[in-house]
Amino acid sequence: MALVGAASRLGVSTKAREVRGVHRVVIRDGEAIAAMLGIMGAAKTVTTWEEMRQRREVRATANRLVNFDDANLRRSAQAAVAACARVERAMEILGDDIPDHLKYAGELRLAHRDSSLDELGHHADPPMTKDAIAGRIRRLLAMADKQASDLGIPGTEANLPPDLDD
Repeated sequence: MALVGAASRLGVSTKAREVRGVHRVVIRDGEAIAAMLGIMGAAKTVTTWEEMRQRREVRATANRLVNFDDANLRRSAQAAVAACARVERAMEILGDDIPDHLKYAGELRLAHRDSSLDELGHHADPPMTKDAIAGRIRRLLAMADKQASDLGIPGTEANLPPDLDD
């Protein structure tokens, strides 16, 4: 408790803990740790500790970014697989009754299975925006689902792979 009181008088936030019968003084904040080491006269240790702390923070930030990118790529790939399966089913349901502009968007999706919507727009002739491609595919699927409902047959969701995450 004396160490906690001394640290408090020095302006360093600490806590007293008892772990397995051993009393400890814990300093959690990085700035407070550096301040306490400096007060104790361990300037070289402060420098070394700050460098290690910075490296850990940079590594943690890089790891978070990699994890986000990986998750985004996985979601994008799953969305493309789902979209292709649904477009194939929509083409089966509608047959020759598909408006040309919707059929073209569906064919683009099937021809470029791994492409993002933005990339599909660049593959189109003439080029289209991501929103234009998405809208046409959405209308194609809605049209097929309505037709399937009217006919009493499974809609475009029936073609989705069973292992696809929701």
